[in-house]
Amino acid sequence: MPTVSYRCVCGQTIELDRAAGGVCGVCGRHYAAEVLRDGFAETVRLDQLDEPAAQKTPSHPADRYIGRKFGHYEVVSKLGQGGMGSVYRALDPSLQRYVALKVIHPGPRSAHDTEQIQRLCQEAIAQARVNHPNVVHIYYVGREGNAPFFAMELVDGITLADKLQKGPLPFAEVIDIALQVVDALKHSVSFDILHGDIKPANILLTEAGTVKLSDFGLARRLSQAIPTADGIAGTPQYMAPETIDGADADARSDMYSLGVTLFEMTFGRLPFSCESNSLHELLQAHREAPIEFPEPWPADLPDRFRDILAKLLAKSPDDRYASYDELSAVLQIVQPTRLSKAGRVQRGLAWFVDLALANTVLQILSTPLVQIDWRPLLTGRPLASLILMVLVLMAGAAGPLLAAAVQTYWAITPGKKLFQIRIVDRHGLRPRQPTLAARMAFQMLPLAPAALLPVQAVLGMDSLVVIAALLQLFVIADVAAAVLRRDGRSLHDLIFDTRVVLDVDPRRDAARSASTSMHNER
Repeated sequence: MPTVSYRCVCGQTIELDRAAGGVCGVCGRHYAAEVLRDGFAETVRLDQLDEPAAQKTPSHPADRYIGRKFGHYEVVSKLGQGGMGSVYRALDPSLQRYVALKVIHPGPRSAHDTEQIQRLCQEAIAQARVNHPNVVHIYYVGREGNAPFFAMELVDGITLADKLQKGPLPFAEVIDIALQVVDALKHSVSFDILHGDIKPANILLTEAGTVKLSDFGLARRLSQAIPTADGIAGTPQYMAPETIDGADADARSDMYSLGVTLFEMTFGRLPFSCESNSLHELLQAHREAPIEFPEPWPADLPDRFRDILAKLLAKSPDDRYASYDELSAVLQIVQPTRLSKAGRVQRGLAWFVDLALANTVLQILSTPLVQIDWRPLLTGRPLASLILMVLVLMAGAAGPLLAAAVQTYWAITPGKKLFQIRIVDRHGLRPRQPTLAARMAFQMLPLAPAALLPVQAVLGMDSLVVIAALLQLFVIADVAAAVLRRDGRSLHDLIFDTRVVLDVDPRRDAARSASTSMHNER
């Protein structure tokens, strides 16, 4: 099992086993493996390629900070470089932990530049107050000479941009990342902070699967989100049309950038194509180009996800989601969940309960009609015969129709509720209402003879007996498929591309288990 270099609180660098943890040979402190997975904000994993600071030799003029101090932070190695500054790995000797140190590019600055740097520092201080698990924490804001710097949480992982170099992500992962980013943005908005630069390069992914939103370098107060005097600011590939045109930006502008990011995560490309890579054409595409959805729409993606992308990428902010609460709600609707397949016994018992209830309604409504001898009254009266036939059919179909209505409106029936099962589509989501209604009608076919019998008894239509028999043949084939198929899917499940699963939400149960565990510990 590979080991990881870990900075103990006593100042000693020790090697910890990823699975079992380890013990510091100097102070004897024991560290569990969870420290490496969950405590990376306090420590840093030193990759094998990272040598101690004393052994580093700057290979580029930008590395001149290696070995220097910014405040009390000691720069160890360079992590990356952006348009506004460079990011370094630095040691905080006071707490014996590593941090990410972002140093803003120094140099002669005008009064306006100085004002911008001051604003940037103010927004970094504001971000430091956003204590959220999906936001990179800022520990310290300072200045060394004419170079402002931020000491931030050092995240164990890669950027989303790095991950996308290998291609699109699975849909479940796309939604999981989206929900975490939305949660971070929602929390930031409560602190009057607009991020202003949502893109894959600013979304960090930890080894534990946690998303960290970083680089609030273009962040500004939401209540004062006005364009800068220098013009537009942001990343052209992800900029909202209104920010390009110089209009006031708000939370919906970040939503547009998130929409571009989600599209890229899903399909591995931007929502529109440009014949050239010119900046003008790219910005014009944001303003005018239609969304280039794949045609046909991929079968492994819910249709509703297309609607979400279309709304996020709307040209006008008014056509996007009104709040992050609304956006989070629709993303949760399409979030795939791994649900266990319902057993044949549970499905069968639930089906019998629903049939029994529907049959009860059928008998209550149709029995009085059957007990009356209508033939003398209907002789020579075709219109009256037709009206009576419709009434009898309605009475016979009342039970199945009621069951279909309940299934359609509530997505559940008494039988399914009793045995804790539900219907989902291929993505694990609730099927659309027409699908639920049609599927329930097929499930009620065993009641066809009972529904047609009153019509046959009242009007003497013997041909209905043949129709009822044919319907029963389908019912037999439907049940046989559910019994004989390895996956337990019936014919009507195959027809409507649905599945029957246990009505259990793993995330809800996990939260409940965690709550129970905490209560027991108390």
